[in-house]
Amino acid sequence: MKHKPYKHIQDLIDDLKKDHAKHSEYAGIGSYKHLGFTILSMLNSCQTHLFSLENQGSKEEEEIRIDIYNLLELIKKLLPHLEFEFLDRVLVED
Repeated sequence: MKHKPYKHIQDLIDDLKKDHAKHSEYAGIGSYKHLGFTILSMLNSCQTHLFSLENQGSKEEEEIRIDIYNLLELIKKLLPHLEFEFLDRVLVED
């Protein structure tokens, strides 16, 4: 009887495929490279908004703070949590 030592890894990969499909449907992002670029772009946008707060009046400041908050919320939703968990498990096994 042949033992399948990597069965649990295959199960994780299957879960990742399902989760990736959900992320792709949600954000229209087809690859992890594209996801990484999107998150980086959003973080850069937040930095730019924060920098611009120095030169704004109080009404504009509030709008910029709301924009930054919303961008950060979206970034949190885009993070591939299952992939992070999978990588942790794989790294622990080595």
